[in-house]
Amino acid sequence: MKLQVAVLLGVMWGASAMAPEARAWSNHTVGSYLALQALPELKGAAEVEVETLEQFLAQEHAGLVALLDKQEQFARKHFPYYPSRPDDLRLREQPAGNQRMALLYALRLNPQIHLAMAIQPMPGHDMPARQYLTAQQVMVEQTLSPWNTQRFIALTPGEKVAPLAVVASAADEPDYGHDINLFSDNPGEVAELYGFGLQPFGDERFQYSSQAPFHMGFFHENAVVYAAAPFLQRNWPDWRAYQFLGLARFAFASGHPYWGYRFLGWGLHYIQDLTQPYHAMALPGVGLTRMLLTEGKALAGYDTDKKAAIERVASRHMDVETYQFNWLSRVLLTGQQHPMLAAYADTSRDAHYPPYSVDYLRDVVSAESSAQAAAFDEAIGQWQQTPAANQSFSNGNQLVKESYQHEALNNQLLQLIEHLGAHSRNFVRAGIELSIE
Repeated sequence: MKLQVAVLLGVMWGASAMAPEARAWSNHTVGSYLALQALPELKGAAEVEVETLEQFLAQEHAGLVALLDKQEQFARKHFPYYPSRPDDLRLREQPAGNQRMALLYALRLNPQIHLAMAIQPMPGHDMPARQYLTAQQVMVEQTLSPWNTQRFIALTPGEKVAPLAVVASAADEPDYGHDINLFSDNPGEVAELYGFGLQPFGDERFQYSSQAPFHMGFFHENAVVYAAAPFLQRNWPDWRAYQFLGLARFAFASGHPYWGYRFLGWGLHYIQDLTQPYHAMALPGVGLTRMLLTEGKALAGYDTDKKAAIERVASRHMDVETYQFNWLSRVLLTGQQHPMLAAYADTSRDAHYPPYSVDYLRDVVSAESSAQAAAFDEAIGQWQQTPAANQSFSNGNQLVKESYQHEALNNQLLQLIEHLGAHSRNFVRAGIELSIE
């Protein structure tokens, strides 16, 4: 039965996790602004001077060599299923050639990413006098379809910018191509070089699906599921968060606050992704017994339940993120106080969690998200039965508008947003500490 379970999980995963325009809490920048705007460590921080990556690398090459070597040694011992970095990707003691590309290879990031010098403004805070970049100047081609609605204000080296704007803007960047096409069966120049092996899961219908194993982490599934589908354990958002937190601390300690805040935003992305239950559980709401029964019936030639299960998980993941994104957009347009805005900013839970550590994403963020997955999935199902969720037309041929008044779903969302806010602040606090790990 192991093979059958693996097949079911694989098919259902592909349909659910990477549905078109799945937005893992929409735009990470907006949520980060709302969660971090009152954080004293950012609110009271002086503006920082923008510098290019090349400036940073030229001044700190030797320190980066030592840091990345230390990180690699730690990762090989600490992260389960971590594929060791090939030794020829190591950052060399003596800089030579294109140092930007050397760093991207050493970090095993997509070398095609633009790393544009830009910040995103909050909705309603555009700056018409400033130069704006196009999405094509910021994102790799594979990500343009789902994430091309943001606006980007161009930055120039030497200008001063608020730390909050740097962190919040950078929190969205890993969706612009950082983790695209890194596996041996993906297209591109690094597929055979990075050592990640075959892509363990994702939906090949979508160009950006290869980032899934870095943005989702299934750390709390049933042991039977892992036995049947071991590929679900090959995911590394906790490693990415560790990488970028270390880089942020290094940049701060070596006198490069702009890159400290930017690296910190990159790591924050993976923390926020795992607060979304559909990024922490492969099949929220589908119990093991039901999974086995559904697959057994399909093998016997009765696949109606299996098809329905695939469609259910796919639609719920996509629909709830659209619901939350649109609800938040409406709230921001009103300019008034709202429970959702309060949830992002609520600091009452921050100290409830243990101090941030390398296992925080796995043991705290993902565990909490996984525990709420079934209730979240059930609330989504209840909401989907409402007329507004189905976008029904009235007798007057008028589209029924969503009122965002579904109590069960809203309660679930507000709880999850509170978690996102608390974990975001705890991560940022940990990164601003002037220590190098």
